[in-house]
Amino acid sequence: MNISDSLRPVSLRGAAALPLSSASRLGKNIKKEDTILLGAQRFDHALRQGLPRAALHEVQAAFKADMPCASAFCSLVAERCRLSGQMASSPILWVDEKQSQRCKNLLYPPGLVELGIDPNQIIYAQAGNIIAALKTAADAVRSHAVAAVILALSGKNPRGLDLTATRRLSLFARESGVTVFLLRDTLSSLPTAAYSRWQISSAPSRPLEANAPGHPVFDVKLLRHRRGIEGLSSRLEWNRDSRIFEEQAPDISAVPAVSVFGTDYQEQRRRA
Repeated sequence: MNISDSLRPVSLRGAAALPLSSASRLGKNIKKEDTILLGAQRFDHALRQGLPRAALHEVQAAFKADMPCASAFCSLVAERCRLSGQMASSPILWVDEKQSQRCKNLLYPPGLVELGIDPNQIIYAQAGNIIAALKTAADAVRSHAVAAVILALSGKNPRGLDLTATRRLSLFARESGVTVFLLRDTLSSLPTAAYSRWQISSAPSRPLEANAPGHPVFDVKLLRHRRGIEGLSSRLEWNRDSRIFEEQAPDISAVPAVSVFGTDYQEQRRRA
């Protein structure tokens, strides 16, 4: 893999790794497939049995404050992609650029551990600019050396990010089978060649026993899909123990489980 001189590849091995007993359970509930399954059965079924692995997927934060949440969601989906693929022993490459660093959108290894992700399985590369970040992501996808690539970019219209650049990433992903995630810190209608586009925002978690902090919860909305799936939205909770996403209705008494799909929780919160 050719990495530009303007990059600083760093392994996150400085953080405490997951205990061996936890690491050995990582792939227990993940079936090896050509698609990425989130684990929530009805949600995966609505996606027609998951997201294609050899493709580019775009994840956007609903608001700037939701970027940590969108980053966590993207990392978790990439982790499921890694564990359920043929390259479970290969790392995930996270490519960032200096603008993201100024916005403090940085990886936090202890936080990854809390999510159940081993920091040893993530390689972080900081690019000097967006062009270098795009080139590094493309080289990594073509190299077959990684299980997935997360390309984190800032701004609604980053210079150099266009339909041609994303088509190149999409083509390389289709040829190599390496999944690419384009992570954005804001909503943008900029045309891309992404197979799917998602809007992610944070949601309140349910406390565990003894009022302990609950599992991470995400409001997930599908903005675009190559196969014409529209209006798909749900509230997903990440279960670190079972290694899957589970559906969670915001108000079970008011929102029947059958009506979870197509519900705009952001609109509900604005009306509250």
